[in-house]
Formats: sequence, structure tokens, C-alpha cells
Amino acid sequence: MKTLTKKVKTLAKKNRMDLVGIASIERYEYAPEMVHPKAHLPEANAVISMAIRYPNAMFVNAGDGDAESIFSIETYQNTVIGKNLYNAALRVTRFLEDEGYKTIPMMVSGRWRVHPYKNIQTNWCADFSNRHAAVAAGLAEFGLHALAITPQFGMRQRFISVITEAPLESDPMYSGQHLCDKCMLCVKSCPVKAIDSQILKLEKVIIGNRTFEYAKIDHWRCGWSEQINNIPEEGPAFAGQKNGILPPEEGEITDEMFLNAFHQKNSEAGAQSSMTHAMGNCMRMCIPPTLRKSQKYPKNYCLKISKQRLSKEGNDKFSPTKYTI
Repeated sequence: MKTLTKKVKTLAKKNRMDLVGIASIERYEYAPEMVHPKAHLPEANAVISMAIRYPNAMFVNAGDGDAESIFSIETYQNTVIGKNLYNAALRVTRFLEDEGYKTIPMMVSGRWRVHPYKNIQTNWCADFSNRHAAVAAGLAEFGLHALAITPQFGMRQRFISVITEAPLESDPMYSGQHLCDKCMLCVKSCPVKAIDSQILKLEKVIIGNRTFEYAKIDHWRCGWSEQINNIPEEGPAFAGQKNGILPPEEGEITDEMFLNAFHQKNSEAGAQSSMTHAMGNCMRMCIPPTLRKSQKYPKNYCLKISKQRLSKEGNDKFSPTKYTI
């Protein structure tokens, strides 16, 4: 088992992975049925988590300087880094398959069941969680924003997972200094109020013998910027998109509201609306306590979003608000 585990990790590192960790299937005892590793591979014995880091300067300088460009981070995040993750996952999968073990590579991210499905009760649910896999494999710890933070790179990496029948040796779960001190910068920096600020009402998840807590996330609000790019300050402004639409300050977002805002933004922003990228301010502005001396904070384009609006339409807290920067 040790020899096979070593070969897997060596292969992953040879294929540009910066982090590799392994969790036994027992750590997923409390995972929801339809996103459990065994839902994908009934014979699963282990889950391999791998990550590739972002270049620091590219991450920090996005939208900054004379260029004011986000095209580099957009292309590398969505294309280059993703392709390297898929390549590594496929090579590890084929190696283990050649060794006689059933193995399935997962996807990076970007596909969800938007509505509850059968016994999945949450919105915007992926078929498998790479961030939970990273925590289970000892690579990371959850932040208040429910994302996985690593001691080496903080938020500046992307994950992928491989589920295998192989009896690989597990890595210990992370037990160092806490990587989130609830500084609340993620909450304050989110322009769509997707992160619940009531830290006394945190969600709990059990992985292995540990219990983790993080804030409740409204994924409809998150998707309002991340998926349909309605907030110029999170990235589209640097491509020339000046028109924005904020979600309602209170209440739930409906399908109709979400789609109407998407089409309205596209009609007003023109052709540029199809060539924009949202950088995810909660991710950009999070630096764990252990890295605050070595990592540089990016400019927080969304922190003063209310002061940057030059025009508004409507003042109904339960309706979307148009604005121009």
C-alpha cells in the first residue's frame, strides 16, 4: 500500500500538481448519499485530492496597474489551470486502472444541479465537492466562506479529486494553526451578500473525526456575480462593462429574477458582456493568518461598492437594483 501510494503522489507531482493528499473512505461516513464517493464508485476505498497553485502576482494584480486587465487570470483559471488538473487526474486514473483498480476522475468545478434533486436538498449542488475532499485529505481547512484554505497557498490554488478502489494510505488531516480567524473580510467584501454574517449560526460538517463550521452561503446570490457577471466591480468593469445589477437586499432570488437580470445586463452591456469574468471577491481577499506576512492583499474593488454607484433605479429592498459605475 505504501509503495502504491508513493507512486500515485510521485505521478501527480510529475504532472504539475503542487499539493497531493489522500483520504480513506471512512472519512466520508457523514457525506450526503448522492455526493458520497461511493455514489460514484461503489467499490471506492480512497479519494485523492490534488491542487495546482495560482501565480501570486497574476492573482494580486488582476485589474490593477496601467493594463487594468483580468484576461490573464480568466484564461489561466478557466482554461490552463483546469486543463492541467484534468490531465493529472486522468493520468493518475489510468495508472491505477492499469494496476487493476477501478478509478474515476472528478471534474474541477462549474457544473451544478441548480435546484434540489431527489434527496439532495440544497441549491447549486455539484455532484462531488473538491473542497470537502481537500479537507478530508489533509490539504486544507475550511474558512468562514466555506471554501478550502491551504497552509501553503491560502486561497490561491484550485482542486480536483480522483475516487479509487485502490487501498491507498491516508494522510493525516490538517492540525496546524487555524487558517481562518473569522476576520470577516470575506463577508464585508461580498457585493451580493452571499455569506451569512451571523457567525453564531454556522453550518457544521463532520469529516473523519473532526467537526468543521462555516457560514451559510446563498449560492443564488453568489451565482449572481460569479456565473452571470452582474457586478462590474468583480471583474467585468475591467473589460468595459459599466452597467451592473445588484440582487435584492432582502428575500430570496427566484429563477425568473436571476434570468431576467442576466438578459437585461446582456442587452445593456452589449457584445462585451459575453467576454467578461468575475474574480470572486471572497476568494481574492482571503489571506490566512499564517500567510499575511508573505502574501499581498489585492485591491478590494467591491468594498466600497455602495459609494461607487452613480445611478439607481428603484429602492425596493426585495427587487434587483440597477446601477452604473
